[in-house]
Amino acid sequence: MRERLKFLKVELNKKRGTIALLATGMVVLSFMLGGFVATGNWNPWGNRHYYQVLNANFQECYTPAGGTPECQSAHNVLFDTGAKYVEQLVISNNEGFCTVAAACSFHFIAMSNNAVVPTATMSSTGTTTAATSGDCGVAGGTGGGGQNGAELTANGFAAAAGAVTDISGSSPQSSTVINTFTDNTAAQSVQQSCLVNQAANGSANRVNLAAATFTAVTLQIGDTIQITWTITWTWS
Repeated sequence: MRERLKFLKVELNKKRGTIALLATGMVVLSFMLGGFVATGNWNPWGNRHYYQVLNANFQECYTPAGGTPECQSAHNVLFDTGAKYVEQLVISNNEGFCTVAAACSFHFIAMSNNAVVPTATMSSTGTTTAATSGDCGVAGGTGGGGQNGAELTANGFAAAAGAVTDISGSSPQSSTVINTFTDNTAAQSVQQSCLVNQAANGSANRVNLAAATFTAVTLQIGDTIQITWTITWTWS
């Protein structure tokens, strides 16, 4: 009888162990299924990016004084150095430039008459050197491997804060930065726009996030050009 009881006790413990193992497996499977539904990734531990910048899109609308708007959208470049600034700001709050505030955030629009199309790998931060610059039209610097241009700072085209429409609702969503420049002293040709983090050019704290080169427009006194930057976000 004693041997029989021992056998029954062993069998009971085995069943309890099996049930516990199955329950643990179900919990892990439920977690992974839930993570896959939420993120599209079978490894929920690997999905560490809670939100990120997906894209920055550009449009300009030129309006001759007394005329009708003529709009064009253009392919733009999101600079690697600009994207790194955003990533470091989110992950560690140690981006190495100015503290984010009203005077330091990506709601400033700068202009240039430089026709050289930038590339994502051009360094786009800080004061202008041979290899880098946070100014519009000067990404990559002036040493021959960059845009080697200049940012417009007068005649109504100095960098200015745009009107911001913030994101709302479910992912993905977009926010916009819009500003209208008015030619006020003499004819001026423009063919590049940039989304930067502060108004002052030639600054150690300047970061150029994105730039777009478009078909050149020559504005006369009183003409306007409206610039729209659209940033698309996603999060999970």
